[in-house]
Amino acid sequence: MPENIQGAEKKITEARMLEFGKGKGEYAPREAFGDKGSILIAMSSMGVPVPPGFVLNISVCEDYFKNSRHLPDDLPGLLRKGVSFLESATGKVFGGSPPLMVSVRSGAAASMPGSMETLLNVGLSRGTVRPLIARTGNPSFAWDSYRRLIEGFGRIVFSQDPSLYRGLMNSAIEAAGVPEEKELDYMELRKLAGDYERLFFEERGRPFPEDAQEQLELAVRAVLDSWMGPRAREFREINNIKGVRGTAVTVQTMVFGNMGMNSGAGIYFTRSPWTGEKLPVVDFRFEAQGEDVVSGSRAGTPGIELKTALTVVYKELEGTGDKLEAHFRDMQDIEFTVEEGKLNILQSRNGKRSPMAALRIAVDLVKEGLISPEEALKKLEGVDLDSISVQKIRTNKLPLAKGDSASSGVAVGKIAFSSERAKSYAHERTEILVREIPSPDDLPGIHASAGLLTSRGARTAHAAVVARQMGKVCIVNCRELKIDPIGRKCSIGGKEFMEGDAISLEGISGEVYEGEVEVTFEKPVELLKVVDVWKRETAA
Repeated sequence: MPENIQGAEKKITEARMLEFGKGKGEYAPREAFGDKGSILIAMSSMGVPVPPGFVLNISVCEDYFKNSRHLPDDLPGLLRKGVSFLESATGKVFGGSPPLMVSVRSGAAASMPGSMETLLNVGLSRGTVRPLIARTGNPSFAWDSYRRLIEGFGRIVFSQDPSLYRGLMNSAIEAAGVPEEKELDYMELRKLAGDYERLFFEERGRPFPEDAQEQLELAVRAVLDSWMGPRAREFREINNIKGVRGTAVTVQTMVFGNMGMNSGAGIYFTRSPWTGEKLPVVDFRFEAQGEDVVSGSRAGTPGIELKTALTVVYKELEGTGDKLEAHFRDMQDIEFTVEEGKLNILQSRNGKRSPMAALRIAVDLVKEGLISPEEALKKLEGVDLDSISVQKIRTNKLPLAKGDSASSGVAVGKIAFSSERAKSYAHERTEILVREIPSPDDLPGIHASAGLLTSRGARTAHAAVVARQMGKVCIVNCRELKIDPIGRKCSIGGKEFMEGDAISLEGISGEVYEGEVEVTFEKPVELLKVVDVWKRETAA
């Protein structure tokens, strides 16, 4: 490699911060700027509609922990420089009018979905809510964004109990007589934001921070701290991730899926992550922000609803998916937000997939000429090909209930209502983890179980994504599942089960059965034959 190119790459790798969007950003090594930051910069250079932002080098994280969790001396200056770029790129003012708001996200060199923290709407305050209303003409959106920020800071930055905020939300929904939060009007949302402010003060003993720069530094600190949080450490241990130095921090201009009826947020898989078929899988939620879907707390709507309501957006999303899949030469998991009918891509990564999907996708990518057989074999490293089979239930029983399928396969086991219970019995019997939502906090229990069944949540939630990659059967949003955690029991389709009772899950259909059922196994012989040919040709 010529010395001038080596010198340029070294300069990029050692840069403490890189900007992207509005003509900025061409290349960033993931070892220095993380998987997310590297891909955002690449997408920006490709002309993909990525909101402008900047990425802090992983060296900032290293310095933070080397110095006993003290922020590096150069960080305030780096943040001011990055914010100045965003203000220039957007024509908005951080902490001023019209208000600029940013998201603050993690991003290690290895993809770790759901294991670290994200903060949204950073830079908003009570003082900038009114300029936001004047700018958008949408008071419901403005107050909703502010109350989300307070809740996020309370939970993530200051370790406050999220159930306290959820309790206030449930009270507001009940008082208004509406089914969910997006039906609250602006007066009710304004009152709710005030209730959140008072709760924050009572729990913390200080008002919610109004200063935008203080909010940003607190958010960056929280993201850095999450690198050594229990979820991230557990994820690295389970997935045998070693030699990764830390997390980069991405600060990106906010786009808003909660702005109105032509807005929303979702996930787009370019191929099925559980079967590998070349069929897009889309979860979308109107009038929502991205964390509503990937956190596991909300179910998405099928892609057909997005395609029907916003046809032009859906076609652009399909085209973008094809473009990214061709560029990165792999199935893509794309996070996106639609703001008033405009598509914005927030992230793309090689999608987590079940072992069966990994096999089919590898074979198809070779057939399509995107990768070579040698590259396909490399993608299949770590996949136990001998254990892959198409599993189906053989029974005369009728299913008790049906949820949204988030993976293929069949799981038969005993109900466990907590990760601790699933882990403690995993050595002597097969467990099915039964929870309200698919949460990254349950990663140890998912790992110890044969399957995951939840009463709420999206099939593209981070925890469902991880379960799928582990080869676990996963069914989410099973509305007929009612859990009584205190009584250690649940009802499925009206039938009561105690912890330790047996149930069966059929992943493809999303159906839940009482007791243990017979399972049939069929090997994907034709796909495995193709891989055998590759191995022989490569060895020759």
